[in-house]
Amino acid sequence: MNIPDSQIAVTLYNLRDYCKTESDLDRTLDKVCDIGYKAVQVSGTPLPADVIRKQLDKHDLFCCATHEGGQMIFADDLSPLIDRMQTLGCDFTALGAPDVKYRQEVNGVKELIALFNKQAPRLKEAGIRLGYHNHHFELEKFPGLEKTMLDTFYDETDPSCVCAEIDVHWVTRGGGSPVYWINKVAGRMPVVHFKDCTIYHGEPRYCEVGEGNLDWAAILEACRKTNVRWYSIEQDDPFPGRDIFESIKISFNNLRAMGVK
Repeated sequence: MNIPDSQIAVTLYNLRDYCKTESDLDRTLDKVCDIGYKAVQVSGTPLPADVIRKQLDKHDLFCCATHEGGQMIFADDLSPLIDRMQTLGCDFTALGAPDVKYRQEVNGVKELIALFNKQAPRLKEAGIRLGYHNHHFELEKFPGLEKTMLDTFYDETDPSCVCAEIDVHWVTRGGGSPVYWINKVAGRMPVVHFKDCTIYHGEPRYCEVGEGNLDWAAILEACRKTNVRWYSIEQDDPFPGRDIFESIKISFNNLRAMGVK
C-alpha cells in the first residue's frame, strides 16, 4: 500500500451504515474511489483488520489513521492494538472520544492525561503515534481547572509522543478558534478533521467543507504552516436533503478547488 501524494482523506465513520459487511465495504470503497479519494481513516467499521486491509489493497487506498476505543488504547496489553495497526499499515491512531468519567471533573481529566502519558511512549516504541480527537465539550471550563479541558490536556501531555487530531467544526461549536488550536499543537498533529459549520433552522449543523461559515483560507494556511499531513473529512451526518456520499463528494471537490492536492 503506497502512500499517495494527496492530502485529502475520508473518515469511514461517515459511511458507517455502508461498511457493516465486507461486501458493503467493497461497494462503499468503489464510491469513495470514484469521488477521487486516495486515503481513508478507519473508524466505525466493525470488521477485522485483515478484511479491511484486503479491501483497501483492492481499491488502492491508504489508511492514514484510525480511531480506537479506550478499552484498546488504555489496555495493559497493547499487542492487539499494535497488531491491528500493523495489519492496516497505519502508524497513527486516536481516541475518538473519552468516557464520560474522564471529562466531567478535574480528577477524570488528570487521569486521562496520565493514561496518555503512559500509553503514548509504549506505542511510540512500536512505531505508532497516539492522538486525541476533540469534540466541543473539551472547551468547557469547570472547577479545578484554570484553563479549558483541551488546553489542560495538551499543556500536560508529552508533546514528544502525544499527538493531536483537532476537529475544526467541534472547536468552533465549543466557542474556540480552529486557527488557534492548529497553531497550538504545531508539530504534533499528523491528521486534522474537517467539517464545516452552519446554522440551519436556528440550530448549528454539520455541513460540507466550504459550504458553511468557517474561514477555510485561514484554516488551510495554518495547516500548511504547521505541516499537517492529512485532512480527514468527518461529516458525521449529511446536510438535510443530501446523502452522505454526495456530502463527502462536495467536501472533496471544494477542498480541491481551494488548492488542496
